[in-house]
Formats: sequence, structure tokens, C-alpha cells
Amino acid sequence: MKEALLKYDFTDNGLNIGDYIQSLAAKQFLNNQDPILISREALNEYDGEQVKLIMNGWFLMNGENFPPSEKITPLLVSHHINTSVHSHFRKEEIVNFYKKNEPVGCRDYFTLEFLESLGVKCYYTGCLTLTLSEKYSSNEKNDNIYFVDPRYKKARGLADQLTRMYLLITKFNTISVIRSKYIRYNNKKSWRKTLDFYRSFSQIFEDEVLKKAIYIKHYMPANKFNNDTEIFAYGEELLRKYASAKYVVTSRIHCALPSLSLGTPTLYIDIPNDHNVSSCRLNGIKEFFHIIHTNGNKLSCDLLKNGEKFNLKSAFKNKDDFKVIRDNIKETVINFMKK
Repeated sequence: MKEALLKYDFTDNGLNIGDYIQSLAAKQFLNNQDPILISREALNEYDGEQVKLIMNGWFLMNGENFPPSEKITPLLVSHHINTSVHSHFRKEEIVNFYKKNEPVGCRDYFTLEFLESLGVKCYYTGCLTLTLSEKYSSNEKNDNIYFVDPRYKKARGLADQLTRMYLLITKFNTISVIRSKYIRYNNKKSWRKTLDFYRSFSQIFEDEVLKKAIYIKHYMPANKFNNDTEIFAYGEELLRKYASAKYVVTSRIHCALPSLSLGTPTLYIDIPNDHNVSSCRLNGIKEFFHIIHTNGNKLSCDLLKNGEKFNLKSAFKNKDDFKVIRDNIKETVINFMKK
């Protein structure tokens, strides 16, 4: 049987490279490294030869395009059903699809509980990106520190506006260096965003770290790339950067999980009271990380003592309790590909 791999369609002129990183995790286990690409948003339209497809990741942006074609033999593993499509996924046709292909390996406990409520047999797997060390790990480490889409609380109210002005006056040179690397365009909005970023992260990172850091975005304009091949290549480029980094700071789970797998020290930025569409993904995932906690405008991290900050010499190790999860999911995928 031929093999397929998920690709992604974006109608708002933007794409999340994290989706492609999830597909790279699946691609490691394929026998054919030139698989048929099928859009996640058009699985119901596939009408080619019968294919095997590892269906890991977020399902689905448009629930009306589900369930998949009968010509797809799926492995439902590291599977996330978002709250945004729950009403549609309760339909009999979709419940029957899951029952036909059970047990379903769930990426998070939110998905597991939802499927169990529908009478579907399922189990927890964690995320397939925890296995990316199979192909992308590196024994060579450098001093690069990556901040990947770091989220923070925006300034609100008079007090925060005054803080912005104070920082601009007292830390102008530092803010200027960070802005040129973090935003890369020069207008009032770029200065406001940099000031808000600095106001947050200077609480737990020394200025020299924020000035030296390399800033990366996982969400970017779709027109940056000409085709899927270029997007996959960029995802691989990022994975190799993360594999050799000193450490990574991110709000993106598909930067944090790969970095964890690759043996790179990782700090995950947790935003409390986040929208349920985002937060429903995290139960069973963020427990693997050292967390940067956000409490109002205050940041803290369990690796730091009161008043302490990360500096250029700081070093720490990841938790290792993800490794059992990684090994189990790897065995599941390998067995599926052997059939």
C-alpha cells in the first residue's frame, strides 16, 4: 500500500510551520520518503490509490471536511480534536469513523475525554514530535539562544504606558538592539511591541541574553514559500537549529516539544486564562516542560530563585519523564508502517 503525509492549506495568507514539523515527525517513519501529500483540510476529497496515513495533529480547521475518504487507511495517533469542532464531531458519521479505527491515540487528555464521552475507545499518546530525535538530533551544541514566538501581556492602562516611556528613556540602546532583531521593521508599533516584550522578559532574563538571542516566528505569510517542498525544508532547517541550541524559549508547543526531543533545554511560556481553543491542547503536554509562569504582568520560573535571572552562562536540564511516552508512540507508529 502506498504512503501519504499530511500537508496544510491556509486561506488567511498565513501558515504555521509547526504543522509541517508535525508532518516531519510522521515522515521519519515512512518507508517512502516521497509520499503522496494530502491536505488535512481535504481528507474527505482524496480519491487516489489506497494509502496509509499517520493522522497526528490538530483536527480540524473546517469540521465539515471530515471524516476522511475511505481510500485512506489511518493511524489515529497523537490526535487532537479541538473544541472549535466539537459540535460537528458529535455527528454519527464521524463517531462511526472513530469507532471503526479505534483505539484512538490522543495527543492530550482533553481529546481523550471527549472521545470517551462518545463511546470511542482511546488512549493517551502525547505528541509524535517527541520522536524527532530519530532523525534530527545533534551532538554539536553552540551558544545560540532562540526565542520563538514569545507571548507576553500587552501594556494596558496609564501605569503600563508610563513604564513604556521609562524603559524607552532608560534602556534605549538595549531596546533598540532587541527591536532590530525581534521585529525587523521600524515604526511606532514595532517599538511598542518591543517595549512590552522587554517589560515582561527582562524580569527573568539579563539584558545580554535578550540582546544576543535569535528571534524566530513559526507563524508567517504563506507567500514566503513557493510550494510545500520549501515549507518542509524550512521546518527541517529550524529543527537543526533547535537541535544545536544552548536553549529555547517559546510559546509554541511545536517548537517546545521538538526541542525537548532533541535534547535542547527548553522553557515553555504559559499564558493563564488563554482562549479555550488554545488551552484545550495542553493538558498532557505542558507537564513535560520547565514553565515560565505569567501572573498578571509578572513572570516567574521554577528554575530561578527570587531575584535571579537567566544569564549567558545559565545552564539547565530538561525533565525526562517524556521518554516513556516517546518510546511507546514510536513503537505504535513502527508497527503500523510494518503492516
